[in-house]
Amino acid sequence: MQTEREERVMMKVWDWETRVLHWINATLIICLVLLMLGYEGMEIMGVEKALRTPVKRIHAYVGHIFVVTFILRILWGFLGNKYARFSDIIPFKGEKRRAMAANVKWYLSGFRGSPARVPGHDPLASLFYIALFIVLVTQALSGVLLAGMEFDMFPGYLLVGGLGEAAIEGLEEVAEGFHAFGFYFMLFFIAAHILGLVVHEVKEKTGLFSSMIHGNKYLTKER
Repeated sequence: MQTEREERVMMKVWDWETRVLHWINATLIICLVLLMLGYEGMEIMGVEKALRTPVKRIHAYVGHIFVVTFILRILWGFLGNKYARFSDIIPFKGEKRRAMAANVKWYLSGFRGSPARVPGHDPLASLFYIALFIVLVTQALSGVLLAGMEFDMFPGYLLVGGLGEAAIEGLEEVAEGFHAFGFYFMLFFIAAHILGLVVHEVKEKTGLFSSMIHGNKYLTKER
């Protein structure tokens, strides 16, 4: 009888660029969420706006750094190795859809048997990643606009320059709505991401967390 170790092989999946951008963007997102939670907490406690504003300004500066690194990740979704590309994230291939169905069956069975063998992005989790990318795009755009309107930051102030007061107020209201929705989505995504990571580590045993450090996943041998 073969052991679990004998049935698994190590496979290079994530290139170093993907791993670096992953950790940079994850760190920046967590910082942005914590800063906004701090700002909202200060507001609830009745802290004066003059003392709260620097926190919001730092949030805007960190957000601008994130916009740059997020753009790099989007570019790497076209230029990176096959597991870093959007073609691996978006489950439009038949193989991906079959793996998604197999994983749904595996979850519903209470983790009986084995999940689909997926070297790159889990096709079921990819649905959340697609939503994440869409939300992050709206967060970046709305954040840049809000920073331009509130703090005259580049390039936001260029986008709103020349608009009338009524137009700016309307645009600000829309941008704040999108930004608030994105904030709550990020809270949900972080919780779901951690839960999914635990399931992968405990049940699939592919070394998902460590793979984002050294780039290797431990997969069952192909039959």
